[in-house]
Amino acid sequence: MSTRRPSPVTTLVVGLALAVVAGGCWAVSSTLLNRETVLNEAATIAKSEPVREEFAWQISDAIAPHSASSAADAMKLANEVARKVVETPAFEQAFTAALPAMYAQTIEGAPGDVVLDTGLVNQAFASLGVTPPANLQLTAHRSKMPDLRGSIDVLHTLAPILGALAAITILFGLAMAPHRGRAVMRIGRWLITTGVVTILIFWALPTLALLPLGGWISVIGILLATGDWLVMPASVLAGVGIAIVVMGHAGEAESRRVELSIIPSKAGRTPTRPSIS
Repeated sequence: MSTRRPSPVTTLVVGLALAVVAGGCWAVSSTLLNRETVLNEAATIAKSEPVREEFAWQISDAIAPHSASSAADAMKLANEVARKVVETPAFEQAFTAALPAMYAQTIEGAPGDVVLDTGLVNQAFASLGVTPPANLQLTAHRSKMPDLRGSIDVLHTLAPILGALAAITILFGLAMAPHRGRAVMRIGRWLITTGVVTILIFWALPTLALLPLGGWISVIGILLATGDWLVMPASVLAGVGIAIVVMGHAGEAESRRVELSIIPSKAGRTPTRPSIS
């Protein structure tokens, strides 16, 4: 029973798709595992809406518990005070100091809750001329934090495996291709697509998709946005792809011109007639 061989185009497309997925796995895992880059975004994360909402709720609930028995005016005042507290520089300092432990929770799977520095939290209240509630502890609860350790491990493992499969498949597709130039141009088009998609994932996606979702998922958007260092390599990748496509089209045009130039021209020729004696 004969088996049908995959076409060169299909083989090449599968290899390119594997390469794109492998590159995506590597880019996401490398971005999230870059601890220093993430921690450098501490000020941005501290000012993000999900962080402020989470700790503002804890503060307001400590001032006036959110229950049916609490007076509406008291709860409104507590919410206003809480909102002002989380916007103070002292609160941002407290959050920044606690961020390494939160990073360990989210990325490394560290157990336990993280409590913000009480002294800095009290300083935030003092800067507003407000007395903090007794025994107030602002806590990043482990149960509310996303655990990305398993997902990152999967991505980190898949990247080299898919990359090796992609390289083998692409080389096999090129070897089988009857038109090598067109196959190379297809690679160029995929480079363009990969560059554009990378820019979208690490530049547009966090802002347009993840941040509007709110909650801690939007913090993941901020973490992905730290991968903006990939925008420049992605732009270079797209540029290389454009150059390959342009050169490929130019080469095909030149080949056609040469082929046409060697075809004997019949214009102006008239058929000969046998002479009659």
